[in-house]
Order: sequence, then structure tokens, then C-alpha cells
Amino acid sequence: MTIFIPEKNNQCLCAALLELKAMQDFISKSPTHYFCDLLRTIVGTDTIPIVLQTKKGDFIKRIHKFDDFCCFETMFFRIEEIDEELCCAKLSLLRPLDIEGCDTNIICDVFRLQKTNVCTIIPLSCVCAVQPLDVELLKRKVIIEPKC
Repeated sequence: MTIFIPEKNNQCLCAALLELKAMQDFISKSPTHYFCDLLRTIVGTDTIPIVLQTKKGDFIKRIHKFDDFCCFETMFFRIEEIDEELCCAKLSLLRPLDIEGCDTNIICDVFRLQKTNVCTIIPLSCVCAVQPLDVELLKRKVIIEPKC
């Protein structure tokens, strides 16, 4: 379900992202008295992947450069923090991989998302929609021998 936010109401967007962050934290930080991190084990991940859209309908994207030759582009993020006062979000980049485990920036080719430690700050004033994605994207295993 995509959550569209009225143009002048960033409070709703902050609230929606805070709710997603709370669910994400609940999955990852809800140990039971006897079974430790049972919920995270059942779900299989501690991340709810999201995409964000601008007021023009474009997906927000970021590029991470490893060195002079390696980089990846992504429109997939994990919520790390929400600053309600400044109305911005600290998001970590999720690396999109195709079925062979190679980087891809073609949305139809994305088979799996890989967590990274790379973060970006997004001002929520430029965002009008947030779409949570299936957590299965983080759990899939590459089943074809990589050719990249």
C-alpha cells in the first residue's frame, strides 16, 4: 500500500515513517523471555524496505561510490532515524541485486536487496509518497552462479 501525503502536510509523512520505524524496531528489538529474538527469526529480517516518491512522481535515488570504479544506484532504503523537528529522515541504502547477484538499477530486474552501512539524509519536504515493500526482498538467496 502506497501512502500518499498531501503536499503541505509533512507531519503525516513523519508519522507514517515513524510508524514503519516502530514496526521495524519491534521486529528487531522484541526479545521474548524464553525465546530471545523469536520474531526476527520468524520474519527473517530486521528491515522493512521502502521507496520514496517526489511530488513529480519520480523515485528518490542515491548513488554510492566505493572507489573510482565501483558504485551502485538505489531507490531502496531502510529507515534508521526520523527527525520530526527538522522533518528529515536518515535512511540506509539497500543495494539492489539481480537474480545473479549483480548490481542492477532496473526495477524489474531487482531480485534481492542487500543491507549496507551507507546512510543518507532525505528532507521530507521533497517526498509525497512512501511505499513499504515485501521483506522477502531481503531474504532471497542467489540461486544462479554470479557472472558479474
